[in-house]
Amino acid sequence: MLLWTRQHWRQLLTLALLILLPLFVLGKLADDIREREVFGFDAPVTLWLRANAPAWFRQVALVLSAFGSATWMTPVSALLLVVFWRKSAAMGRYFLFSLGGVMLLNILLKALIGRVRPQIVAWLWQEGDKSFPSGHATMAAALTVTLVALLWRTGWRWPLIVVGTLYTLLMGTARVYVGVHYPTDVLGGWALGVGWAAGTALVLWPRLRQAQQHAEQPGAVAHAD
Repeated sequence: MLLWTRQHWRQLLTLALLILLPLFVLGKLADDIREREVFGFDAPVTLWLRANAPAWFRQVALVLSAFGSATWMTPVSALLLVVFWRKSAAMGRYFLFSLGGVMLLNILLKALIGRVRPQIVAWLWQEGDKSFPSGHATMAAALTVTLVALLWRTGWRWPLIVVGTLYTLLMGTARVYVGVHYPTDVLGGWALGVGWAAGTALVLWPRLRQAQQHAEQPGAVAHAD
């Protein structure tokens, strides 16, 4: 009973931190932006970052902006989809629903909210669509959560958590630095990416866990469950 209770509370904590809290943050930001609320920290954070970031970060920000664009993320995501689908159909479906779904949601939210991109500092990267939520931040967060969920039962779990978190933070920071996003755009993107990817994992977790257990067996082959 004690073991069940601990597991129960662990699941509730995961639900609250990885799904409910991000979705609350996303909803609050979206509502305030639609009401034309002004966030007092958006401009100061952007100006401070542009003025105080080390010189080498300029190139890092440009590389991350390029890598996070559809030009690069589409083939990378397609390759990962093939890899996981060959491992297990359940893993492939989760990867597809997680990243494909969050990409469609990002496009929909941009169209519905229609936030114009900031003009706080000179842009170092050209963008043409709307601003909220940041697509780069959304995809970085969703990719990290998705890979961690897929490889949860392997030795890659903690390295992925550390590297993925660093990648997600750097991607968001880069988008503010190059001038094409408000910090609140990035916060909204992180919230959307984490909430959707974690929520999708929760829904599909029984299948994912079964597929991971199968993959651990010696001589296991891909199966279409």
